[in-house]
Amino acid sequence: MEPVDLRGSRGTVVYVADVAGDVPDVADDDLHHLRRVLRLRDGADVVLCDGAGAWRSAVLGASVRPVGPVHREAAPPHRVTVCMPVVKGDRTDWAVQKATECGVDDVQLIVTERSVVTWSADKVARNVERLDRIARAAAAQSRRAFLPAVHGPIPFADAVRLEGAALAAPGGGAVAGGVHCLIVGPEGGFSDAEVGCGLPTVTLGAHVLRVETAAVIGAAMLAAARSTTQRG
Repeated sequence: MEPVDLRGSRGTVVYVADVAGDVPDVADDDLHHLRRVLRLRDGADVVLCDGAGAWRSAVLGASVRPVGPVHREAAPPHRVTVCMPVVKGDRTDWAVQKATECGVDDVQLIVTERSVVTWSADKVARNVERLDRIARAAAAQSRRAFLPAVHGPIPFADAVRLEGAALAAPGGGAVAGGVHCLIVGPEGGFSDAEVGCGLPTVTLGAHVLRVETAAVIGAAMLAAARSTTQRG
């Protein structure tokens, strides 16, 4: 019997809108990746996933042909979110990729008082689309049945209103059961006003971290806490 968990399936994961049909609509970019980048031959195992928990085995041929039943993974009990400011170079890309591998569901970009990088309005959609592609590729590599999402920048004042939010700050505690969203500050740290926003604080360790490192550690902590809750 085939495994119900996507992580135990065989073949390269490809995300499609619907896994139930006999002729799945696989994007041209994905077909190019399978054939030209991965150099898979006809008969290679593929896994079709809708990014919302449903998946099925398939085989690469003239097209991608489903060969197995549709499996459905149960959704996690809650989503976990990391909020972070945009940082220079490709460090935001790296953070999104690794946070996805850790299991985060949402990467919410934010603007803080000490943010160094801000996007002009005409670049937001294009940059978020690029980060979404990075998250999608990382999700396929780590065999996730549920796709994460990247959200464009919002003010810090809006981030603190997110459900289960806490600040990543020195001297904080461990991730408590009600913390589902961790807000990471910029290189210069949160301002006094931001620290005094009233949210609980969570420590990421004894050392000063770069923004992207803090985001990934925070993602791993939130995902691990959720897994512990599920097992319990």
